[in-house]
Amino acid sequence: MSGSSSAGKRVLALGALALLAPGALSAQLRTEITPFVASYYHLTHVASGTTTAGNDINLDQKNAVAFGGRITVPIGGRVAIEGEFTYATSGLAATEKNGIGPGLDGGLSQSGNIIFGSLRAVISPRRSNLFLLLGPGIIKRGGDSWSGVKSSDITDFGGVVGFGFRANVTPRFRVNFTAESYLYSFDGGGNDSKFQSDLLVSLGVPISIGGH
Repeated sequence: MSGSSSAGKRVLALGALALLAPGALSAQLRTEITPFVASYYHLTHVASGTTTAGNDINLDQKNAVAFGGRITVPIGGRVAIEGEFTYATSGLAATEKNGIGPGLDGGLSQSGNIIFGSLRAVISPRRSNLFLLLGPGIIKRGGDSWSGVKSSDITDFGGVVGFGFRANVTPRFRVNFTAESYLYSFDGGGNDSKFQSDLLVSLGVPISIGGH
């Protein structure tokens, strides 16, 4: 009698665990919305050339502040799908070497912006606060710097790769640090495309929605 009672208790315990497990899993796999601020760095020249005077001239996006948001939807214990939008207040700068005189560079700048969008996979190694990201992206320039240029000439498709980590500041407050690079080719309507690498370093505050 005691044997059957003990077996029954074990069955009830296993049943309770089976009922509780999905709830615990759903608590971990919650959708997150993350607003963030970022620093934008242009790692390559937009274009390069030589003036009639023989001086080198470079066209660059200016390093700038950026902000945006991302939504992260988990599809497993260590994999999520993430969409991100970023607006960088980056203008355009032209620099001519020795443009003013020997050893004195000349240049000018104009206001502008760059918009980034991406859809990427986010992979988190087991028992780690680190994560990796990879996916396709779209990059669109705008503002006074590109006034009069066709939208299709300043819109490009490429890829994004990056990494980051999550930190618990308090039990209820977390931050995400992310460094990501958009890689693509840009010609601005000209005949020659130039490889581009744009770096975004961001700090965000994830807000969980759903779950328990």
